Amino acid sequence: MSDILAERAVSGEMRLRLAYEEGMRAGDVVTREGFRGEEAQAILTMVNGEQRPHSHPLGDGDTVEFVIPMVGGTGAPRRPSGA
Repeated sequence: MSDILAERAVSGEMRLRLAYEEGMRAGDVVTREGFRGEEAQAILTMVNGEQRPHSHPLGDGDTVEFVIPMVGGTGAPRRPSGA
């Protein structure tokens, strides 16, 4: 989990170990960390290093990472005119 997400998460931690529960899905981990609605939908979930939907079923021992997509930027910075 990125610093930005950890600051907003219920646990406040970048790494968290949760007990596995039968039927658990990637989105359940997002919800347990306190993310809801549009904020939760904006978080991409990576399960064992591969992007998976929030509905992806988890297995015992799976690793779930939260990623927020970054947008913006125009490539290389422009030089000021006359430089």
